[in-house]
Amino acid sequence: MIDSIKLRWFYITSFVFVIANIIGFSFDFPWVGLLPFILIFIFLILFKLDKVLLMLAFLVPLSVNFEDVGFGLGISLPDEPLIMLIMCLAVFKFIIYSEYDYKVFRHPITIAIMVNFLWLVLTTFTSQHPFVSFKYTLSRFWYVIVFYFLGIIIFKHFKNIIRYLWLYVIPLTVIVVYTLYKHSTFGFTLIESYQIMRPFFIAHGIYAATLCFFVPLLVSYLLFYRRFGINLFYGLMILGTLIIFLLGIYFSYTRAAWIGLVVASCFLVPVLLRIKFNTMLAILGVSIALAFTFQNEIVYLLSKNAQRSGNTFEHHFQSISNIKTDPSNTERINRWMSAISMFEERPVLGFGPGTYSFCYAPYQQSKNLTVISTNFGDGGNAHSEYLNTLSESGIFGLFSFLLILYFVFNTGFKLYYTSKRFKVRIVSLSIILGLITYFVHGFLNAYSETDKIGSILWAAYGMITALDIYQDKSKEDSKPMRERQ
Repeated sequence: MIDSIKLRWFYITSFVFVIANIIGFSFDFPWVGLLPFILIFIFLILFKLDKVLLMLAFLVPLSVNFEDVGFGLGISLPDEPLIMLIMCLAVFKFIIYSEYDYKVFRHPITIAIMVNFLWLVLTTFTSQHPFVSFKYTLSRFWYVIVFYFLGIIIFKHFKNIIRYLWLYVIPLTVIVVYTLYKHSTFGFTLIESYQIMRPFFIAHGIYAATLCFFVPLLVSYLLFYRRFGINLFYGLMILGTLIIFLLGIYFSYTRAAWIGLVVASCFLVPVLLRIKFNTMLAILGVSIALAFTFQNEIVYLLSKNAQRSGNTFEHHFQSISNIKTDPSNTERINRWMSAISMFEERPVLGFGPGTYSFCYAPYQQSKNLTVISTNFGDGGNAHSEYLNTLSESGIFGLFSFLLILYFVFNTGFKLYYTSKRFKVRIVSLSIILGLITYFVHGFLNAYSETDKIGSILWAAYGMITALDIYQDKSKEDSKPMRERQ
């Protein structure tokens, strides 16, 4: 019955497109030729949503960003128009046919996401720049709908999680090879590393953060390739891909990415000791409290480091703790202090989602200004996911954001400790470690609203949620244990 209704709507839509083609040609409208492709895409969304989302995973790494297409708006092509179209049609489809599994809405991760989004909506109305906040919140809405809620529909089948991840990895590998080749023609210099990955990535930090997310997955597949049913030939291909990714990360000269990989590797120790996430969180809390207690001593020690960024790994890595003369580090401190000052002025509602870069200029203190600071405050965000959120959405905005992370990590570690399926354990751990690489990186940069990172983060949340809800109820679980492993 439902299929016949869908077909009826499809035929009606087809008729409308035919009429539109006739009218378009009569008025010499050049874009009318795209209508058949749009019709095909609508058909796929209505009948083959899983194929569309998997295709989107392949297209996101290959998409190109255009920073100004008019009215001060930027866009990434072709992925962002497709994301918006998928969101509109898919939401319409599920509202009409009520096909969505509503127990997803009872999951703690989903509840935390909805609370955070509702707070974004509220702070949009109180924003210093309502139009900017509206664009930001709308962008968040379509990422949540497409990559989280629609993602869960396809991620309930474990094989689609694997497909999504690898469909992202394959084009990304091509981009890394292309970037390394371009970089080699300049001698792998630091100055070229900042934009050598254009047009696919607008900054080296986004590029490195994306690569880091997939390193735990590649390592897992390499270590357990037989358990994943992979032969030696594909195992060697995975080894080659891992080496390419590590070279890409190394020559990106992104210190935050290097730190993220190190911290994610350190998390393997408590994981192997089967320490619960809440215990890890308590240890982290104590460590942060000690850092605040001895902050003056720590700042004094860091101020003695005069090593600036350099072309060699040793010099560049040593410059991480140089908070006195390294321009990149000192400018971060300027942005952080500006964010804190903004929070102190508006601690509850903040300045509005997405408004930091429009509002931070007056909150810069002369003692924190650097050679790369701008009086107009047009240098970007707060260089911290956490302080960015704090200044834009207030204390509750940060709390609701951290609540999402808590439930994602707690659920992910629980899956690793309790799942009876080997593949589910390893893939969930790989996803969690990948998220750790980013959210450690997130102390120093903020990229979650870009298409490259957003499509990974929200899909990863959806994967963890789907594994938690469906992994014992999926078709794969009906197979004997030997076959499942």
